[in-house]
Amino acid sequence: MHTGNLRKILMKTFLVTSLPKWGTYLKRKNMKTFMMTLLMGGLLFQLGCSKSQKTGPAADNNSPEASSANGGAAAAGPADLKIKWQKGKEYDMAMTLKQSTDIDVPNHPVHQELKLTQGLHYSPLTDLDSGGQKVELKFDSQQIDITQNGQDVLSYDSTGKTPVSPNSPAAPVAAAMRAMLDVPLDYTIAADGTVEKIDGLDSLSNRITAALPDQRQRVSLQQLFDTDTLKQYCSFSLSMPGHPVALGDSWSSSHDINSQVGLMTLDTTYTFKNWEQHDDHNCVHLLITGDIKTKSTSASTIGAVVNIKKGTINGEAWFDPDLGMFVDTDTAQDMTLAITTRTMQLSEHLKQNVEMSLVSVDP
Repeated sequence: MHTGNLRKILMKTFLVTSLPKWGTYLKRKNMKTFMMTLLMGGLLFQLGCSKSQKTGPAADNNSPEASSANGGAAAAGPADLKIKWQKGKEYDMAMTLKQSTDIDVPNHPVHQELKLTQGLHYSPLTDLDSGGQKVELKFDSQQIDITQNGQDVLSYDSTGKTPVSPNSPAAPVAAAMRAMLDVPLDYTIAADGTVEKIDGLDSLSNRITAALPDQRQRVSLQQLFDTDTLKQYCSFSLSMPGHPVALGDSWSSSHDINSQVGLMTLDTTYTFKNWEQHDDHNCVHLLITGDIKTKSTSASTIGAVVNIKKGTINGEAWFDPDLGMFVDTDTAQDMTLAITTRTMQLSEHLKQNVEMSLVSVDP
């Protein structure tokens, strides 16, 4: 998944996992009742366990090795950064999100650690006459762990053999995440990379309803599997430059994110740093910088007004032009939020790192 889309989903993720904590605390005065599991934001992006191998030594940008490795994308000069879903191949991807939040709840400061992983399997189905494609996505695995002030709050691993207790705080999240596994979602993607529709949503909804009959629990978790979230899993092209780029070139993108707390804007700049060998691929190495700002606020659903006082994005990405796919992205977000309720003002400091890796391509 493209880094811009990953961030969009993760923005939903941190908001829906953090905001319910304040409302629950204010109403119940009991930190243990926090529904940290609410609205995991389907993002979650991506897969099982991201690859641990990082960048190898950079090749000399003007050397024969840099121009000829893996088919010689560099030999052609400027790189054309286009997503190429190749029919007949199977793509496995992995996402790991690590998030740390600190909330200044009066007399009871909260420190929360969250780790979320997802496994995604992509199968290109059909090349369309319009220049677009149909691509199938299945969720292979999902894991989540949350601790608060050093104590375990929630844990679920779809690959584990130990069943989740029906009375566990993890039960609703586990039911929804488990129901999402192996459901085929068929994406129709336009020539410009826009997701036009997703077939299979009814089947997914029926499975989740059967697994989680309590409507209020489903509503609280709906951003995990709503249409807007799921679209991001195949919106890889939205922040691409749209033209060939050369060493040193930069381009920018801007996206608005609609959430429970209002409208936020992500402004991101990408810079073509160099050609680099990464996980056995000859890649365009990109540097990523940006900021996150509040565009408008809303208190209609959470009873609080939330403003981003400061939000920054920094990271790197490696794209293989010959394969037409990102090999790895690694981004860090740092945000300070100001929260105003009817009775008090709070602040939250959030840091999160996200790595999205291409695990394998077969054949």
